[in-house]
Amino acid sequence: MNAPATLAAICAAAAVGTASYQLIRPPRPIARQVAPYTAVARSHLGVEVESIPEPLVSGEVIRRVLGPLGTIVLSGGSRILGLADRQALDLKLRQAGQPMTVEHYRRRHLQYAIGAPIVCGVLGWAMGSTVMVVLFMAAGAFAGARRMPDRLRGLTRRRAARMRSDLPTIAWMLTPRIRNRMTVVVALADLVGQGSGPVIDDLARALSLIGTGLPESGAFDQIAKESPEPAASRFYAVLSAAASGGIDLAPALLELARELRTQRREEVERASAKRQMAMIVPDLAFMAPVLLMFLIAPIPRLLFGSH
Repeated sequence: MNAPATLAAICAAAAVGTASYQLIRPPRPIARQVAPYTAVARSHLGVEVESIPEPLVSGEVIRRVLGPLGTIVLSGGSRILGLADRQALDLKLRQAGQPMTVEHYRRRHLQYAIGAPIVCGVLGWAMGSTVMVVLFMAAGAFAGARRMPDRLRGLTRRRAARMRSDLPTIAWMLTPRIRNRMTVVVALADLVGQGSGPVIDDLARALSLIGTGLPESGAFDQIAKESPEPAASRFYAVLSAAASGGIDLAPALLELARELRTQRREEVERASAKRQMAMIVPDLAFMAPVLLMFLIAPIPRLLFGSH
């Protein structure tokens, strides 16, 4: 039996054994079920509670023997996959606008990192080649390890683009509220109650931090540090300066809105130019050979004449 068939047989046996154990759990011995309820009575009779015969292989023995090794393996895998730093993961999830917890993200990441190479290895084994099994498992390991981080980066980029688009409008909408003698917190609470989007979510988080007792400037500084978009960080820094009484907020918001709108217009123009160039490339790729054939076709007749 070759190596791929052996590996497939081992995986199938492990899967069948695990499924059988989950479906048909072996009953615990009666003595072990009753032991916790008779510990006091046995101690009164002079029997040591710890002297109950333990099975040769138990969960406690496995935990003590394999626990340190498992801890080392899990810590090394967490460092390789970037799952060790809980605060960094929580910040990335917040920047991407994901409601999942760090534990949920870790589970999903491990599912992709472990499941993808196994599935790809089975596909390679179906081709009947050991080399394909190794190549497919390597490709699956790389793809599985990059699946969740790449998804977070994509969500963060889209969220940052949405923030750049929403910031000028939010600044314009906040200005009349400030001019109507509203405080910064009251104006933001009114705006948060009517709006939606990533900027509104950040402002709602700042209001939540203020509600827990954090100073207004400290709350705005906190969301400015956590924001993935520099323009949003500037906006929150302006709010922080206004909350501490450093600037007049209404004129600063109008000036910032003009700058952000100009930057957004230039960004859209650059993106439009790139898309136009991208649309020209397929035309050149398909039409240039045809035009070249029409130009070259009459050359032999012009040079050598008709026969």
